[in-house]
Amino acid sequence: MENENITKNREKIIRFVRANPSATDRLIRNKLKLHPNRYFKGMEEIFKTAKVKYPRSFKRKTKEEKRKIIIDLIRKNPKIGGHTIRKKTKINIDRIFESIKEAYEEAEVKYPRKESYDRSPNEKRKEIIKVIKENPYLTLLTLQKKVRIKNIYRLFKDLDEIYEKAGIKKVSQGEKIRNRKIKNVINFIKKNPLATQREINSVCRTHVQYLFNRGIFEAYEKADVKYPYERTRLYGTALKEIKKRAKDFEKEMAIKLLGYGKVNKLIKTKRGVVDIILERKKEKIAIEIKDYKNKEVSFSQVKQLIKYMEDLDTNYGILICHKKPKKDKFIIGKNKIFILEKQELDKIPNLIDKGLW
Repeated sequence: MENENITKNREKIIRFVRANPSATDRLIRNKLKLHPNRYFKGMEEIFKTAKVKYPRSFKRKTKEEKRKIIIDLIRKNPKIGGHTIRKKTKINIDRIFESIKEAYEEAEVKYPRKESYDRSPNEKRKEIIKVIKENPYLTLLTLQKKVRIKNIYRLFKDLDEIYEKAGIKKVSQGEKIRNRKIKNVINFIKKNPLATQREINSVCRTHVQYLFNRGIFEAYEKADVKYPYERTRLYGTALKEIKKRAKDFEKEMAIKLLGYGKVNKLIKTKRGVVDIILERKKEKIAIEIKDYKNKEVSFSQVKQLIKYMEDLDTNYGILICHKKPKKDKFIIGKNKIFILEKQELDKIPNLIDKGLW
């Protein structure tokens, strides 16, 4: 019986390797819950038995072989860094050479970052202080890239010390983020001189009105771009059209809802005005109508409807829109809300009469 199990497990491993030609010892153990070494002498025997070409050499490389692999790689890629060498060769360069500079010397290739070694620690410190004076808003990562130094903390205790030596007030992380966002907005306006506030906020992922004291007008001013006042007039006209379209949509939905019960429009509650209350078979449903063309109904609209439902003492609500989101049903405590597209109003009788909330 034991021999049967061994044979079965050997066959199982061989089948797995045939289906996964890059399989490793760890992968076999994780997927099959079997230890390959209990059934074979090693991975080499497994691949031979399965008649699959080895994905790698199972023979351990000597230190000299590893040195040669790294030297050859440097000669072919004279600007390659230590991290990339490790990634490509799976060899830890620090165990073969004292430093990457030594590896470049052995390969007889000029080390591309030689200038960094030629600078004394004091010269590096002076350069860091000079750069931070010129731009106090630089992040640590950008500062390190700019001065071509991997780890600034070998030269300074912390960022506070750098600002102190530079004789300037330290800029907080929040201020740096704010400054970066301001620059992004200004650059965006320069490239898009007719951009609206909504477009800027969306693309730059920010709120112009919070970044600038005078909002979008100051943003345009700082970008040295004339504010397109003519667009404001056009926007006023467009706004009237949008309001009219929304009212027309509300009227259209109210007429259709008459087919499903008694319709009460624009009912005032403690916390606002609900578009429609539909009464059908002793049930009262709060309904909000959203004429959104370019965006989906969000959870904030759901929360607003819940407030109306609480004021009206009903547990049922419906949001009607042109295009509903993926999540179209919400059950929050006793409150149940459905989001329906305008062509789905015929679902209302089932929701109310058959209790499919």
